[in-house]
Amino acid sequence: MNERERAFNLLQRIERESAYASILLQDETGFVRTLVLGVLRWRSRLDHAIETLAARRLTKLDPNVVDILRIGIYQLMFMDVAPYAAVSETVDLAGRYASRARGFVNAILRSATRRDLHALAKDLATRTAHPQWLLDRWTRKFGAERAAKIAVANQELSYPDVFASNPPPGAEPSKLVPGMYKLSGSSAQIEGYALDEGSGVIADIAAATGRDILDLAAAPGGKTIVMTARGANVVSNDVSIARIRPLIGRSKKLVASDGRQPPFRKRFETVLLDAPCSATGIIRKNPEIKWRLRENDFLKFAVLQRELLASAIKYVSKYVTYSTCSLEPEENDEIVAGYERADISEFVNPEVAKWVDNGVLRLTPESGADGFTAFVLRVR
Repeated sequence: MNERERAFNLLQRIERESAYASILLQDETGFVRTLVLGVLRWRSRLDHAIETLAARRLTKLDPNVVDILRIGIYQLMFMDVAPYAAVSETVDLAGRYASRARGFVNAILRSATRRDLHALAKDLATRTAHPQWLLDRWTRKFGAERAAKIAVANQELSYPDVFASNPPPGAEPSKLVPGMYKLSGSSAQIEGYALDEGSGVIADIAAATGRDILDLAAAPGGKTIVMTARGANVVSNDVSIARIRPLIGRSKKLVASDGRQPPFRKRFETVLLDAPCSATGIIRKNPEIKWRLRENDFLKFAVLQRELLASAIKYVSKYVTYSTCSLEPEENDEIVAGYERADISEFVNPEVAKWVDNGVLRLTPESGADGFTAFVLRVR
């Protein structure tokens, strides 16, 4: 199986089985990763080009043909691949998975080589390959200019950040999180713990609120590692021990329990609840999110978030840091409504403070980090 065929099969699984790209691509080659993530990142823009070239709606085409054309058009628009190779290899792929449409695929791709495909996208939703309803939400929340910046930032390539005692070669120190470094490319040789700057920011906020900390939904463990490095005594809890296995040997105490009914008999000075969410702040790393979400999904997450927050309040004596990697008010502002808030500016450094709005952290992807919303709740 060649690399384009491998990418085709992975896209099938991601789009039709709701598999996660980040998991499926862990052991894939750079070409396959680039192709799969690129198709997911730019999908609606690719689809617009296909519909323009084919003069018909995608719904009129066989789903296999659509995926094959997306692979071909992405190579022509965004990859440094010779056009003849992109066309011929993609046509061969059609021969294996959509033989009746081989001639059609060949015609569309050859036509594409004669067009300025980038000039076809006119509106912001098409240019940035985001659903219009999601852009509309962000425009209402952040204003049109910032919403556009968020969408543009989501389309940028994302590389690992690392929390390490020594700077990795060629890495740039993070401006947001001391001890974190930004890599300019992917690397399997990094020494340290890979997590995003945004996660590091949340960990630093929680560590600034106290030293006796319960990380109530700790997976995959990066925040626990940062908080421990800051001198905190952290108990790491998650619903499954397998989800926090990377913490074995790094954390003093691991607990596997449902965060809504944990087994603790004490109150902690502070609790970090980085709650499960829709993840609209991490589309840059997980582009398939924007195609799976529906607007009513936010309310589904809100039920669990409220239950977890109520549990966090029971086990804390001073502060709860409530955060999500979501930008949506249903999962953030509406969840903490009714609780007393502290001004989060008291717990962040000057660089992070630039992203604080009226006492609330609203870190969005144009920062270069994953998007997070966070509150510090005061418990009396």
